[in-house]
Amino acid sequence: MSRRLSRFLTVGVMGFALQLGALALLTTAVGWPYAPATAVAVALAALHNFWWHERWTWGDRAAAAPGLAGRLARYHVTIGATSIGGNLIVTAWGVELFGWNPILANVAAVAVSSLATFLVSDRWVFVRLATAGAVVIGVLSPMEAASADVKPETVAAWNEHVSATEGRLRTAAEAGPPAREPQGDVIDVPGGAIHHWRGSTLIRGATVDRLLHSLLYPGTPPPQQDVLEARVIGRSADSLHVYLKLVRRTIVTVTYDTEHEMRFQRHSGRLATSQSVATKIVEADGRDRGFLWRLNSYWRYVQAGDSVRVDLESLSLSRHVPGLLRPAARPLIHRIGRESVIRTLEALRQHLETT
Repeated sequence: MSRRLSRFLTVGVMGFALQLGALALLTTAVGWPYAPATAVAVALAALHNFWWHERWTWGDRAAAAPGLAGRLARYHVTIGATSIGGNLIVTAWGVELFGWNPILANVAAVAVSSLATFLVSDRWVFVRLATAGAVVIGVLSPMEAASADVKPETVAAWNEHVSATEGRLRTAAEAGPPAREPQGDVIDVPGGAIHHWRGSTLIRGATVDRLLHSLLYPGTPPPQQDVLEARVIGRSADSLHVYLKLVRRTIVTVTYDTEHEMRFQRHSGRLATSQSVATKIVEADGRDRGFLWRLNSYWRYVQAGDSVRVDLESLSLSRHVPGLLRPAARPLIHRIGRESVIRTLEALRQHLETT
C-alpha cells in the first residue's frame, strides 16, 4: 500500500503541476474567469493522472482486469466529477471569502481532496469488475435510501423550530432594529439542516395598504432569476395558493415544482404581516436528493414615514452536509443563503417602487 501511495502522490504532483500551469495560462494569458479555468485545468489533470495510474500506480490490477472503458468511465464519474466539484468549492471559498489568489486557493483544494481521491481510486476505480460492482452497491444504495425520505426526527426538529419562530414573531410587540445586512446561520438537526435567514429593505413612497394590494394582485412574486414560472391557483380575501417553478443553483442546478399557501394579516393601518408555507416541493426530474425539503417565509410590513419597512425571515430544510465536506461546503452555503435573501428583497423593492 505504501508503494502504491507513493506512486499515487508522484503522479499527483505531476498532475498538479499540469493543473497549475493550465490554470495560470487560462487566467493570466487568456483572461478566463477563475471558475471555468479551474474546471478545464482539473479536467486536463484528471486525464493525465488516469493515464499514469492505469499504467503505473495500479498497473498490476489493470493488467489482470479487462475493461479499460469501464475504468475510465468510473474514474470520470467519481474522481473526475469529485475533483472538479471539490476544487470549484474550495477554490471559490478561498477566492470569495478570504480574497486568496486563485492559484493559492487551488493549492488548498488539491490538498484537501488528495486522500479521498486515493481511497476511492484504490477501492473502486482500479479494481476488478466484480469487486467494483460490490462497492457500488454498498456505497450508493444507502445514499439513495437516505435521500429518498426525510426522517421523522428531522421533521420533528423542523416543526419545533418553526413553532418557536412563529411564536416569537406573534408575541413581538414591535419590529426590532432592521437587518441592514442579511444575517443567518445553518442549524444542524438530526438528519438535516435548517437554514434560517433574516433581512430588511425599505420601500420608498409606499403605504402598507397599497403594498398589500400590490402583493395580492396579481398575487405572484416580483420577477427574479430564481422563479422560472408563477401563477395563482386559488385565492380568498387575504390568502393565496400559488404555484412556483423554482430553480436553485450551486454546484448542481435543481428545478422544483412547488405550491405555497400565502396568508396576509392587517394588524393596523401601519402594520401588516404575511407568511408563505410551501405545501408541495418536488424536484422536476422526479428525484429527491434532499436539497430542499421545506420552505417557509415570514414577512412584516411597517409604515415608516412615507416609506414601508419590509422584514423577511426565511426558513428552509435540507439534508445534512457530511462532516468531511462541512469545512468547504458551509461557507458556500452561507454565501448562497445571504445572496438569496438579498435578491428576494431587492426584487421586491424594485417591483414595488416602480408600480
